[in-house]
Amino acid sequence: MTLISVFVTSPDTHSERRLDISFTISQLKDKLVPITGISPHYQVLSLYASSEGVSAGSAIANLSEEGKTLVEYGIKEWQCIKVENTDPNYKPGEFTDESNLERFELSNEEYESRRDTVLTHLKENKLGRFAPTPTNLTCPPPPPTSYDSSIVSGARCEISHSDNGSGRRGTVKYVGEASIGKGGVWVGVELDEPTGKGDGEVEGKRYFTCSPLHATFVRPDKVTIGDFPEEDLLGSDADEI
Repeated sequence: MTLISVFVTSPDTHSERRLDISFTISQLKDKLVPITGISPHYQVLSLYASSEGVSAGSAIANLSEEGKTLVEYGIKEWQCIKVENTDPNYKPGEFTDESNLERFELSNEEYESRRDTVLTHLKENKLGRFAPTPTNLTCPPPPPTSYDSSIVSGARCEISHSDNGSGRRGTVKYVGEASIGKGGVWVGVELDEPTGKGDGEVEGKRYFTCSPLHATFVRPDKVTIGDFPEEDLLGSDADEI
């Protein structure tokens, strides 16, 4: 069995079909009945190079010999078989014209008053737009767009809420909008100790330069500006009295 794709067009239909090229024309007509709605003895078949060729009227062959196969007619992929209807009782468009069909329509008020509708089901089961709105959902606050005017580059500061719970001291090196996280205002700080996460560069953009592991970026509300001298970690309690 060899199948090919062809177009089948008739007065009321147009579709793509897979056909066995070993079909005789008689067998093909039987296969076309449920596709076109035309009885075999009222079918007149013609073969075209393409579906566009049907409108131009350039038929390759008339498929009129009932015992001849499609392969004998030399049918190829994506050619088009036109099916004409010679039924004297046929009325063009009788199966596709919907202008004379009676339509069942309901007004919005009638639809909402019925009990056998999807709308009623949704209402009774509190689904879709009728589902209760959760009350425990909280939206994260938007990123800050302003900051305290005391936060300026070069100011000494202390950062609260570090990983170990204590404050970290450093010097403000950058303050302003930054493409970090969800954006908004960030403060870049050069830490006194190597407890940071970089050297002032984030995602390929450099905001300031410092030694590795001395840079950190925090929101303005985590920064306290003040006289925070750098701690002398080399000092010893033994020198005190």
